[in-house]
This record gives sequence, structure tokens and C-alpha cells, in this order.
Amino acid sequence: MGSLIIQEVIKNLLTDGLQHGRKLLLVGSSAGGTGVILNLDRVADFVRPQNPRLDVRGFTDSGWFLDNEPFKAVDCTDAHLCSPIEAVKLGLNYWHGLVPDRCKLQYSDEPWRCYFGYRVYTSMRAPLFVFQWLYDEAQMAADNVGAPVTKEQWDYIHSMGNQLKATFENVSAVFAASCLSHIVLTKKEWQFVEIDGVTLPQALECWMSSNHEHNHHRHHRNHNQFDVLISTDIMVSDEANVTTRSKSRLAKQQRRQERQRRKRLHKKNGKGRQQKRAALFEDDEDFDHRWRLHNSKCRHRLIDRCSWPQCNQACPKLRNPFTGEEMDFIDLLKSFGLDMTSVANALGMDVALLNNMDHDQLLQLLAEYTK
Repeated sequence: MGSLIIQEVIKNLLTDGLQHGRKLLLVGSSAGGTGVILNLDRVADFVRPQNPRLDVRGFTDSGWFLDNEPFKAVDCTDAHLCSPIEAVKLGLNYWHGLVPDRCKLQYSDEPWRCYFGYRVYTSMRAPLFVFQWLYDEAQMAADNVGAPVTKEQWDYIHSMGNQLKATFENVSAVFAASCLSHIVLTKKEWQFVEIDGVTLPQALECWMSSNHEHNHHRHHRNHNQFDVLISTDIMVSDEANVTTRSKSRLAKQQRRQERQRRKRLHKKNGKGRQQKRAALFEDDEDFDHRWRLHNSKCRHRLIDRCSWPQCNQACPKLRNPFTGEEMDFIDLLKSFGLDMTSVANALGMDVALLNNMDHDQLLQLLAEYTK
């Protein structure tokens, strides 16, 4: 039903000026963000005959979920209790949901997997910008983690964050902050959350201002070096695997030649800011991509490096689940039963010193300890 509604809305917009438009951005949050992923290519294909010059892109806010095993299995008697996999399986049959054709070909026996962003992304054509909190509250609720007070729960949460980071390896436009939250666009902090000094609005402006933006894995003459990152479970034959490996080797060789050319140029003239920065950051994939493919210093691929929830100082404020009052992360953990003595022993510190430490310093210490 959602796909039909979107199609009718686009039809109306085409008769109301969109047929002469230049850019169309589909935006959705949470389940709506998943809807953007599912419908983006369909919308792009639908409008192309009426307006071939229309640049169709998508922004998914907190709709990039994992089809992982839950922390604790429970009977799927309610939608809020079902694991992500079980909920989507039931929903697909109940809604008679439509998944993208190219993804359905890849997962013909399990079309429900196309509801998970990292599964469908490798077959998408229209450019997509992904925003996702690394410790998404909806994902944690679906995985039945509960209040994180035991080592097993923390291990699971850290693993979940690392799994999420791994799904972004092949994503060209992403903003993933190490925060415990869900949805960003409806929060006042959306303008201020930042990674490495770059805010979300700045990253979006960078991405939207690029006139030749594409997802990394296909449709760009220089993007084939990222083919190696495509999950092997979408390769349909041994021949396809051989072709992909050949392309990857060729791309690596071309990349080495390009680096050598830049070094020679830099050594020859000894000047030029772009050549200098290219030589300094030759092993920085993000910089290399921006400099060589976009000739740009702006950034639209930002992923927090720290691995502790709320280690990013720009994270939205947390609220006490019982009172609704703002509180910092350490106070929230204490309310859930965090044992500071055990933390002190693990860090090799005096518990009194730990309790008197500034909470920002303590959070940074915990973040460093978990790296």
C-alpha cells in the first residue's frame, strides 16, 4: 500500500511542476526510512520517462536495520516482541509488500531480506544518503537487549555497533554517530550533531551539491575499485565471481598508477595544495575518493571511530526513562544498576577517584578502554 501511495503522490507532483524540476529528494525516518530504501529506485524509474533530467535521491533516517540474531529470543506474540527477522517475514506476507526487483532477484528464496538496507543497497541505482545512530534504540528494542547492566549485554551492544559499521564499508554517503538514540530529523539537535567537526547539514549539503553522485559500487566509471566490497552472497555464478575479481584487480592497479602519477607530479613542481594533500593522505580512502572523484574537500562519508555509546559529545541528550528529565549517560547507567566498583577494578583505578571524576572525562576514559 505504501508503494502505491508514493506512486500516486509522484503522479500528482509531475502534473504540478515536477516534470520541469531538477532535484527530487525522498526522505523518511525509522520505518519511513526503510520505505525510502525500498521505493527509491522505483520512483526514479517511474519519473525518468516524464523528466529524464530529474535527479532523484533518497535520505534514510534511522531506517538501516540489521537482520541479526536477537540477544534474547522470545515468543513472537506481539510485533514489538518479534525479532527483526520474524517481524519482517510476518509483515511481508501480511502487507503483500513490494521489494525492489533487482534485490528480489538476488534473494529470490528470501525476499524479506530486501527490507534490510545493507542487503538491498548493493543493487540500488539512485543515490542514497544513510543516517544511522550506531546504537539505535529501535534496533536494541527489537533485539531484546534490555537495560545494559551485564557484561553479556554490553558485549552484545558493542558487537551490534561493530556489525553496523561493517555494513557501511561500501556506502558512499553515510553519517553514523556513536549515540544511543533513534531518529534525528525530528530532534532539535539534528543541526548540531557532528563527526570529526562536520555537521549533518554540512554533510548533506556536500552530497546534494555534487552533480555526479552515485553509490560506490556501480554506475560510475571510477567506482569499480569498490566492487571488491560487494557481499559475495549476491554473486549468481562462478563466472560472475571471476569477473568481479578481475575488475577489482584492474581497479587496484589503476589506483596504484594514479597514486604514482600524483607523487611524480608533486615531486616535480613541489607546490599545489591538492597534490600535497593527496600525497599526505594517500592511504585515506575517504580523502582519496573526495579528491580524485569529486575534486572536493567537503565530506559526506562520516562514521564515528569510538566504540562506546554516547562517546560523541554532540550526541542528543538522554532522558531518564522514569522521570523524563535530561541526564548524562553515566547517570543513566547508574540508574540501570551499573556497578562503579567493577568498572574501577576493570580500569585499574580507585573507585573514589572514579566517582569524583568529571562525567565527560569518565565517558572518554570508558570509550578509550573499549577501543
